[in-house]
Amino acid sequence: MNNEEIQLQLFNKAMTLAAQNGWSSMSVAQAAQQADIPLNLARRYFPCKSSLLLYLNRLADETALEQKYQDQPVAEYLFDLFMSRFDLFQEYRNGIISALRTLPFNPPLAIMMGIATQNSMRWIAESAQINTHGVRGLACIKGLTAIWTLTLRVWIKDDSQDLSQTMASLDQAIKKAGKLAPYFVTKTNDTHAESASFAKDESYNLDENK
Repeated sequence: MNNEEIQLQLFNKAMTLAAQNGWSSMSVAQAAQQADIPLNLARRYFPCKSSLLLYLNRLADETALEQKYQDQPVAEYLFDLFMSRFDLFQEYRNGIISALRTLPFNPPLAIMMGIATQNSMRWIAESAQINTHGVRGLACIKGLTAIWTLTLRVWIKDDSQDLSQTMASLDQAIKKAGKLAPYFVTKTNDTHAESASFAKDESYNLDENK
């Protein structure tokens, strides 16, 4: 196996143990031993448990960003990217939920994941050719982060096989955000990005029902 395969195997084992025994009871060393992976390699790939969640976030981003923006309505594109992330999360559902439930009792981990999530939202916004610089860009990133966070809460309780509740919540959140989009969102190819109106380009209209 190459390095990436070993890393993924170790991650899979760790998330399985988190699902079975709880996030707090799982350790990277334990996962490495059960996966028959040398501890020195485990230490290199995942020096602490929180690095497992950063790896998860990277996997989710890479899965979502495989989809290329092709001038479709941004609401549609964002929906697809967010659902791609949730589809990846679904593969590790119980382990992730176990980890998320520890966040209120682990402020440093909560802060780290908050920063990682905002970075993911920046990648998603920029993949849709949305400007992420300046005050408007920061507001856009925070808006996408809020959409992700609110929908994540629904996903945690969504036990349907097709994630219908998650999809409905995400769709509603994106449409609500579309009402504010003209005030905060600009295109990266606009030379006057700081003053250009998002509403001038219907392809960037987040609310398709307007």
